[in-house]
Amino acid sequence: MGRLEPRKRNRVTKSRKPVIAIGCEGKNKTETTYFKNFSSREYMIRFSTGRHTDPIGMANDLADFIKTEDIKKEYDDKIYLLLDTDINENKQKQIDKAKKICKKNGIELITSTPTFEYWYILHFENTTKKFTSSKQVKSYLKTKIHNYSESMNIYPLIKEKTNEAIKNAENIEKYYTNNGQEIDSEGANPHTSAYKIVEQLNNM
Repeated sequence: MGRLEPRKRNRVTKSRKPVIAIGCEGKNKTETTYFKNFSSREYMIRFSTGRHTDPIGMANDLADFIKTEDIKKEYDDKIYLLLDTDINENKQKQIDKAKKICKKNGIELITSTPTFEYWYILHFENTTKKFTSSKQVKSYLKTKIHNYSESMNIYPLIKEKTNEAIKNAENIEKYYTNNGQEIDSEGANPHTSAYKIVEQLNNM
């Protein structure tokens, strides 16, 4: 009579594809419009259902969302919170508090100074030109894409330049780091860490 094989225990069975959970401002469709272009059979992209526009509220919304949706590291899920610093001292104080919420809930904080649209600019040039406002970033972007508007799907126009944009963003981040400047702050002007999400999606 053959021996019975011991029952295997503590084996994690994955019953679904990995999730990329993203939290961004409820009133701002720029980020959601862009990242929806990365839909794939290999993973699911989900956006936080919260409606807050302040950093602390957004962090709490995303923390609640990942608990409700059962988003876990065991499934190779990734969680990101996108915030614009807007070169605003009061908002920076809120971002500092949001960092603690993110750390507690396994969320990676992704900041852009002054705003996410700087990520689009990096597809065309490696610039460290300082911006005084989010409005100025968008005006400068229009010198690259003349008909740009926040509601348009810009991805098809810049898709082929993605690798160059990643390289530019990494170089600028190294520049600030080497000079002792904290990345998640208005002092790193301009900068964006949005490339980290794009790299993750490409790798998956």
